[in-house]
Parts: sequence; structure tokens; C-alpha cells
Amino acid sequence: MRLTFVALPATLALLGLAPAHAADSMMTSKPSAMHDSMMAGSMMAGGKMAAPSGKLLMITLQDLTTGQPFSPSYFETRAKGDAPLFKLGAKASDALVPVAEGGDIGMYSVGAAKALGKSIGDAVIAVHTLPGQTRTVVIRVDKAHPIIDGVWMLGNTNDGFSGITGVDAYGLKKPMTLEVRGYDAGSEKNNEKKGYLPALGGGNMRDPENGLITYHTGIRGDADAPIAWNWDVSKPVARVTITPLGL
Repeated sequence: MRLTFVALPATLALLGLAPAHAADSMMTSKPSAMHDSMMAGSMMAGGKMAAPSGKLLMITLQDLTTGQPFSPSYFETRAKGDAPLFKLGAKASDALVPVAEGGDIGMYSVGAAKALGKSIGDAVIAVHTLPGQTRTVVIRVDKAHPIIDGVWMLGNTNDGFSGITGVDAYGLKKPMTLEVRGYDAGSEKNNEKKGYLPALGGGNMRDPENGLITYHTGIRGDADAPIAWNWDVSKPVARVTITPLGL
């Protein structure tokens, strides 16, 4: 497992992404130069602000576990025909592996910065979500990018993660609630040993596994990981509510 803590405000400023609308998000008092230029570019003749296209949606993520903190979560909007962030039974992508093994959403963030307005319509990030907590972000969908995907790590695992894919939200008229299970990326063996689980303070070693994405089988508790980190694998680890907002 590789654990990377993302310095969210600095990362977002570097990439030019808007900060997440989350309870623990840090907001700057002065807009960045990129934000100023974007606002200037949206002005119509006569000094009036051009109305942005698409619809705003509020995404609320709730951690339903008692022993699995979530890493920073990443959400994006895309076209219907584009590849999802993950697919059950498929091999984890190069961008997903760092998320599942260490909560590192950096590859997704960089990719979004390069693809915004093209293959990606919008992208947002929320900070860590501890058991029982919720995080809220606001994202925009439009006709060209009506689908929402999202991913985050199950922090006390070797390569566990959760997320949503393929949510067609452009035509949403009322709140939609999704309850999602935990997944295993298949990229690292679930040895649950100190030295492979940074949550135990033992290091960042890896135990590679050339597997596929499956439902996670939970924490066994027969090595160094405490059984208190386990959850009922037949039940969801997270609740995601998507709510349309008036423009």
C-alpha cells in the first residue's frame, strides 16, 4: 500500500480546480488569477455575465462504516460513451491503483485539469471523510457530460475503495440516493500486515497482486489489522445523495 496525503488547497490552486464545497474545505479570501480570467471570459458584451451552461448538482457523501475512514474523494462528469473510473470485473486503471492503495487522487486531478471542457465537463474534490461524517461538493453536468463518476479509498485496507459510476444526472428532477459497497482493486494482496498498512504506522511496502476489481471481502483480523476495522460486506459502506440545485 502507498499512502499519499493530498494538500488540497495547494493542489487545487496549482491545478486551477475550484475548491470543494465541503464542511472542512479551506476557502481562500482572494480569487486566483485563473479564476479571474475565467470570470472575465464569461462576460458578454455590455458587461453582463454570461449564464453558464448545464445544471448544478449537490453531491453528499456519507461514511456508513465504523472503522474505515475515506480518503479524499474525487468526482467528475463525462460523456455517456466515455470509460468509467472503474468497472467490476475489470483491471484497475493506473489512476485508480494509487487511490485504492494509498488514497492518492493526484492522477485523476491532473487528468481533469488537462481534460476540463473536453472529455470531462467538471471535476471536484472533497477532503477525508471519517466514519459517520459527511462531505458535500457541488458539480456541474451538461448535455455533453451528463454522467457522474466518483472514487475514494477505504483508508484502513490494502487496496480497498468505493465509488459510483455511470450515474446519469442531467435529467434529475429530485434527489437521488445511492448506497454503494466496498470494492477491492485487485492490485495488492490483502495481507493486513504492519509494513503494508500505513494506518498501523508501519510503512508503505507493497504486496502486488495481478487481479481484477471485485467486491471487497472485508477485514479478516487474523494478521495486524484489527477486526474493529471490518464492516458487513453485504451492506453499503457509503451513502451518496445527488440533489439538483436551482440555477
